[in-house]
Amino acid sequence: MKREAAKEVFRRRAVVLEIGGFRPPDDQLTCWFGRVNFGADGEAWPTTDGRPMHALCQINLTEIPFRPPRLEDVDFITVFVGPNELPNYNSNGTNWCLRAYSSLGSLKPLASVETGTHIKPFPMRSRIVEEDYPNWEDVNVKLDEDVADNYYDHFDNGSGLKLGGWPNLVQSEIFWAPWNNHPASPQNVFQIDTTEKGN
Repeated sequence: MKREAAKEVFRRRAVVLEIGGFRPPDDQLTCWFGRVNFGADGEAWPTTDGRPMHALCQINLTEIPFRPPRLEDVDFITVFVGPNELPNYNSNGTNWCLRAYSSLGSLKPLASVETGTHIKPFPMRSRIVEEDYPNWEDVNVKLDEDVADNYYDHFDNGSGLKLGGWPNLVQSEIFWAPWNNHPASPQNVFQIDTTEKGN
């Protein structure tokens, strides 16, 4: 397959949330890295093994420029991680916690908890990536040899905290995505990448 034909097949839009570098807004509902300000009425700060989790981010989808697929019915997302180790194969609520809310109107201020976190809080703002392409491991078509040999000269894959687009792979392909027939049919929706600035 030639480069332009492959671009038509693979091109996806994405939103990258960039952290810091600008004055924090007064609106506490804005997107934050390292901070969670809201939850549902009566919702408590999440814990794991009796210890409070660290706030990783809150994402206000009503302020980003477009809704990536599969996030159309979500207005607000919060993510927490356990204090002792990075999440691996645990289910939601054990060593990590993702909460999704369909309406901003249902949110109430969430009292912050001291967790001893080293994660630095920064407001985030969105940047559209019009053309996001898969990493080489996620390519499932035969490309012309000159295109395949210089794949990353032709196809950019955005990194960072990214909604939509293609996953930015760390170590080969995700075992289920995107081409096999896993019975749960999971799909990439958003990812949180490491960030030196946010520690």
